Amino acid sequence: MKNKLLVLFNLHLSILFISFGLFVSKGSSLISHEMWLDTTTFQQSVGKDIQISLKNGQMFQGAGLSYFKSRFSDFYYISNEQKIEIESRMGDTPAATISLNTNGLLTGVYVSKKSTITYKTIDKFANFVSEKGEDWVIQKHGELKFPKNNFKEEYYRFSKILIGVGDASGSDKNVGLKHELVALTNPYIISSSDKFFVQLLFNNEPQKNRQITIFERDIENKVNIRTTLTNSNGIGKFEVTEGHDYLLDNVILELNDNSEDNVFWKSYWAALTFRASNDPQ
Repeated sequence: MKNKLLVLFNLHLSILFISFGLFVSKGSSLISHEMWLDTTTFQQSVGKDIQISLKNGQMFQGAGLSYFKSRFSDFYYISNEQKIEIESRMGDTPAATISLNTNGLLTGVYVSKKSTITYKTIDKFANFVSEKGEDWVIQKHGELKFPKNNFKEEYYRFSKILIGVGDASGSDKNVGLKHELVALTNPYIISSSDKFFVQLLFNNEPQKNRQITIFERDIENKVNIRTTLTNSNGIGKFEVTEGHDYLLDNVILELNDNSEDNVFWKSYWAALTFRASNDPQ
């Protein structure tokens, strides 16, 4: 009986892995799919459960991904200066359920492992880089006489989420990611007249004149998109509406110096999610 249960468990786990792989493969063929951390409760009382979901999709709407260690290099949260690794069961959706017994701003962090996408035509690639403000890439692609069909790009995701626990006191910080959006404003201690400030870093260096895409989701789940450019210190600013959720996104592309198997480009995606609110729990 024990052996039968073990076989059934392993079969179930294998199906989960296969299903996840098929989903990622299908999603990776679509251009400009964001990956972000989301939650049903951006503000939570001390001691209550907080769920963190891994989301993949477009327009700040997408499917939840399951917890699989093989897909990420880091998954943790920071609260009151303490870094806590997130450990869930394989296949869990949402990917994490945690609880904090102290007030403060929680920063969740997820860093993916390398993934690869194949572009069958140059058009989809051109649309993608243009949307993300990286138009120089297409010119360079032509100058270097890279193929216009069936070439590849490898990409990495660096996602953060800010969740207010109790009074939500504290601030986001640079946690040392290769590509990172750092909130300079605590979104849970903000009035509707305030502007939100965020800094974009790459290799710990401020990124000037870079496009940050802002996805704004209202209480009816309608999403609007706008962009802002960073200043000489890598800082972007924009207005927020109390009660709305925000996904900030930036993509940086680099030439792949050791191109093999038609992988000519690397892209790095930074994402930051939060809710604008001044309603401590």
